[in-house]
Amino acid sequence: MFKNILFVTFLTVSSSFAISLDEMVDNVLNKNHDLKSLEKSIEVADKQIKVSKNWQNPVLTIGANDIHFDDSFKRDLEPMQAQYIGFSQVLPMGDKLDIKEEIAKKDKSIATHLLDDKKLQLKSKIYEYAHNIVILEKKYELLNKYQKNIKSLEELTNALYENGKAKQTDIINVKIAYSKVSLKKQNLKNLINNLYLKLEEITYTKVSNIEAPLGMKTLTLNTIFDNHPKVQVVSLKSEKFNDISRLEIEKKTSDIKLNVAYFQRDDKYRDYANISVNIPLAIYGTESVNSLKAKLKAKEVESSLINLKQKFKTTTLMLQNDMNNAIETYRIIEETIIPLKEEVQKNIEAYNSFNLVKPQDTINNLNEVIAYEMMLLDEIKKYFTSYSKSIYFTQGKK
Repeated sequence: MFKNILFVTFLTVSSSFAISLDEMVDNVLNKNHDLKSLEKSIEVADKQIKVSKNWQNPVLTIGANDIHFDDSFKRDLEPMQAQYIGFSQVLPMGDKLDIKEEIAKKDKSIATHLLDDKKLQLKSKIYEYAHNIVILEKKYELLNKYQKNIKSLEELTNALYENGKAKQTDIINVKIAYSKVSLKKQNLKNLINNLYLKLEEITYTKVSNIEAPLGMKTLTLNTIFDNHPKVQVVSLKSEKFNDISRLEIEKKTSDIKLNVAYFQRDDKYRDYANISVNIPLAIYGTESVNSLKAKLKAKEVESSLINLKQKFKTTTLMLQNDMNNAIETYRIIEETIIPLKEEVQKNIEAYNSFNLVKPQDTINNLNEVIAYEMMLLDEIKKYFTSYSKSIYFTQGKK
């Protein structure tokens, strides 16, 4: 009976003013500045795509040659004196611009997946903090009930002491027990307050009451991570290094710089034009070395991708084990231990009517029942801590 009264009441959070987990997640998506910063990085990457295939800016040159220091403004002293205007433009050769565009697109995809990864991290934290708060608040209520029973025991012990049936030390021990519960309540309250502050830190919303159902269910967590944003980020980084390697090879086909200039001379001489082409010669093997370095970096990232997937898998399986263990431990306590303690309580009350047991045994047994109810909450906390953490790895997929 104790079990039914307690957990029908406790496992349902009912407050019309409570904020739900979905509402908190929405607040994070709308207000969290870490997310806003990542959104800006996506915009920057998008702009980079637009300029990735642009040619280098042309160079305009204006000048005068053969200036004599003794008469700087005299421009008819010799045939080579001229004023000129020139134009230079680098002409891209090969597929370099196409590859640069591909790299820019991958940078945008990486930025997008980093945003999604951060959203998952924050959602996981919200679920963990919120469930912990709800569970700890219920533990606080149980401690209040526990303390109330100790207070009743203190009153009973005082009455027994007055009748010579208890010692002074019995009274002192009961008071110590009451104070120890007060210390637990104080530390628990501080932990709850700090969790509320952690929620406020990431949601940018002051939360005072939370709606979070605590029903445990047997779940099979997803262990396929190919589409996880973190995995996608690492995979894209490997592809990006391969693109950089291709770009270095393309640099062996040097871009050509075209130069055109028009020279204006004194009326005694004809004007003329100069045309030239600059072609860098890739003769020192720098591009090949840089290409190899990029390929090696791509291989390094590929290895880290394998490690990442393995870590995701083992972590998820451990969280699965912890959830299953919490459910089984909860079942044993709920279906075996607490009913037996309740049966003991009935026997104590029956024998107490015949003055065969001490009155304080009734209260002590009640507190033992409450202690097991606390253990139930501990298992619920273990379950939802693991469940909340699994949200990040499984993306909420079961």
